Amino acid sequence: MALARVLSAALLMAAALTACTGSDPEPGHEQEVALRMTQPRAVHSATLLRDGRVLVTGGCTRRGCEGFDAGRRAELYDGAHGLVPDAEMGTPRASGTATLLADGRVLLVGGYPGEGRPPTASAEVYDPDGDGFAPVGDLGAARADQSATLLPDGRVLVAGGSDADGTALATTEYFDPRTGAFTPGPPLLRPRAAHVAVLAGSDLVLVGGTEDTEAIAATEVLDVRGGGWTPGPDLGTPRVKMGAVPLGDGKVFVVGGATDTEGRTKLRSSEVVDVRAGTVTAGPDLPEGEYKLEGAVAALGDGRIVVGGGSALDVYDADASSVRRVDVPAYDARSFRTVTTVGPDTVLVLGGYDARIQPTDAAYLVTIPG
Repeated sequence: MALARVLSAALLMAAALTACTGSDPEPGHEQEVALRMTQPRAVHSATLLRDGRVLVTGGCTRRGCEGFDAGRRAELYDGAHGLVPDAEMGTPRASGTATLLADGRVLLVGGYPGEGRPPTASAEVYDPDGDGFAPVGDLGAARADQSATLLPDGRVLVAGGSDADGTALATTEYFDPRTGAFTPGPPLLRPRAAHVAVLAGSDLVLVGGTEDTEAIAATEVLDVRGGGWTPGPDLGTPRVKMGAVPLGDGKVFVVGGATDTEGRTKLRSSEVVDVRAGTVTAGPDLPEGEYKLEGAVAALGDGRIVVGGGSALDVYDADASSVRRVDVPAYDARSFRTVTTVGPDTVLVLGGYDARIQPTDAAYLVTIPG
């Protein structure tokens, strides 16, 4: 039933997009609608709700990645009204996580409550059918740049991240939505922060990240049906702040990032991690290095993958092992923007900051040609 609601809402959004532009997209050409968020944002989260709307939360709003308090005001996107203000979060946060729960609520965990401030242990839940945000139990350890993954049993596993001293953590915690409490989970094989976590079948795969300032190549795998972490295959290139999505059949597509946390070498390359075979194979290169891609990589309904951190949208086709560039008017390279799939071939691209660390309120609804 939940999947049917999402697909129905996605089709309505696609219809609304056509109505806005007055015509169907020509074959081989993208169709784009320029929107505006209610305020500039970067390092925010964008979560697709079960009814097809998108919840936008947190982040920084001013140059230098300041303005966390203003980022407490969430906003909602839908195809009929665009982006409109919504409820306020209890805690400002960036570089935290936002996870859609099985019951349709959204769990917000950790992150930095302000530029230069230590991470928070606070967590809260957004109820789209209720009164907005409500606090839940605190994390056992304050953390930012962690991962948070919805498991098949309805719990969320929060893994790694950085503590108040900037030290990478090897601890994990389970959140149980029935109790609103966090309990310790299985420790990681090594500390890591600014990594990615992907659920590939019954395996939760952690990829890359950093233990200090340099990127790591190690992956590790947790069988969510029970047991602890086991080593996975190493990446060909160490990566931090990259993007990743599942491809099916136990495979994970990993793209971009950098070889250190300062982004001195931004990566164009991609790799495919095959958890079942224990192998990593090189994928096609992006036209340019793309960094700080958390939340900026999303899968379309046909399995193609959109990467949104460069000066255009890049579309990866696993069957052809190729990347094709899709130009969007007035689109420029930005870090920490989000890309969310809102229709079978349509993505919502939001915010991000430029080389001057200036967040933008620019938003785009883009239909990707087949």
